[in-house]
Amino acid sequence: MDKDTGVVKAQGLGLFIASVFLAGEMAGGGVLALASAMVFTGPAGLAFIVFFALNTGFVGTRLGLCWVMLEERYPELREQVRDPYPTIAEKATGTIGRHLSTFCITITLYGDGCVYIVAMATYLKNIFMEMDVEISLCYWMLIVAVFMAPICWLGTPNDFWPVAVGALITTVVASVLVMVKESLDAHDETSCYYQVSNVTNELEFPHEWPSPTVEGFFKAFSTVMFAYSGASTFPTIQADMKDRRKFPLAAISAMMILLCIYFSMAAVGYFQLGDHADANIVQSICNGGVKIAIEIILLLHFVAAFPIMTNPPNQYFEEVLGIPKTFNWKRCAFRTTIVFLLLFIAECLPNFGSLLDLIGGSTVTLLTFVLPPFFYMRLSDASLGNKDWQTRTISKFERGYCWFVIIFGIVGGSCATYNAVRNIVENNFTLPCFLEEPVEEL
Repeated sequence: MDKDTGVVKAQGLGLFIASVFLAGEMAGGGVLALASAMVFTGPAGLAFIVFFALNTGFVGTRLGLCWVMLEERYPELREQVRDPYPTIAEKATGTIGRHLSTFCITITLYGDGCVYIVAMATYLKNIFMEMDVEISLCYWMLIVAVFMAPICWLGTPNDFWPVAVGALITTVVASVLVMVKESLDAHDETSCYYQVSNVTNELEFPHEWPSPTVEGFFKAFSTVMFAYSGASTFPTIQADMKDRRKFPLAAISAMMILLCIYFSMAAVGYFQLGDHADANIVQSICNGGVKIAIEIILLLHFVAAFPIMTNPPNQYFEEVLGIPKTFNWKRCAFRTTIVFLLLFIAECLPNFGSLLDLIGGSTVTLLTFVLPPFFYMRLSDASLGNKDWQTRTISKFERGYCWFVIIFGIVGGSCATYNAVRNIVENNFTLPCFLEEPVEEL
């Protein structure tokens, strides 16, 4: 234990595991939509991915420094804290900040949970259809919820770090298979991409690369932002680290891992398939054994990532309800209830694509780009008026860049949110899964 700050403890996540944990919980379903997001941005979409990776890493390190400052100033926070992000918000801006961040985290992470339930059910349905077993997506979602509930009973990230390792490994393997498969099929005239041209009467792959559009950039903003939607869980993982001061290094390492995955998936999918790239790139792959293997791997990924994503809001509400931090029946009952509540929402919502864009442009942008640098500046400036606290100064360049990220997040997020709301209003809604056709598949 560091006698001055108390940020080093006997047990906890090391730097490597924390880096893998961060990358594993962020590399989710968003990576599958990156190629499609580039269709109406062109190669500029790749710059978008790099820009977001760099800035997510920057705000992640600022968020980590926020927690270090809190542990320096408030000794009671050096023990296990269930809601570190809202705690940072409260110390920086008061109860309004706590309520705002809690709302955004709940919407974002539980929203991710709903999407994961649908994704897992969709892949199970596709896999079993290859064996001529047809079961409604509604029932598959119920099966998924029953299976996932016990996995969510684990307490904190330190309890299930192997799950995060599994989430990252499955993402990398699935991404490599997707890129290899689509690249081979794009140049194989016997693949499902090719058809006989009515003009030349020869086999050709009908695909093109449309010109960039303003709406396309708004769509890409939401999609790429959603791909980095795990930033709100950063403080939860940092709180479980053995040495919390090393969190900025973990955040930077995680962003480098994600950038390699995201950039490759977006570039290969866009340049090989063009406008043939589906919103879920797996759906663009030709049927066969490789596609089934990819779906199985991604299914394993979502099984591993689901408890990580839902854990932070679970811990917060358990604190509010007075549920003990040790493993007990109240935790099991509460988290099982949450899973089935997410199941109900998943079966009721008609269109997940537009809703994901709405979350990516609104709550994710607030949690990732807007709030962290603002909290960092507030907490650093507060040290100047308290002689008992270690003085924290911010250079003019760093402060200017913090405001740049905040303004970019507000402007870009507002435009992306408007675009998502417009798409939701203009789309034709379908009936809930249990009344008619299952929820729109990913």
